[in-house]
Amino acid sequence: MKSPKTKQDLIETAVKQIELDIHCGDVEALEELLRFIPVENLIAYLPEEDWKQFNHLVAEEYLKKEKDDTNK
Repeated sequence: MKSPKTKQDLIETAVKQIELDIHCGDVEALEELLRFIPVENLIAYLPEEDWKQFNHLVAEEYLKKEKDDTNK
């Protein structure tokens, strides 16, 4: 009997699919997936010299979340 797949297996399978999609020029699904990742994580993924131009987004996202929480 096969052992159940792990989260690491899922990540590896997703990475392979992302590589295939990019190779084929299809980035729509990847862009949609990235929308769920916090801004801080996206910025941290970039080379450090690119961080400064996006740092304002951290504050904007925080303020948006605060506003959304207040309206609940």
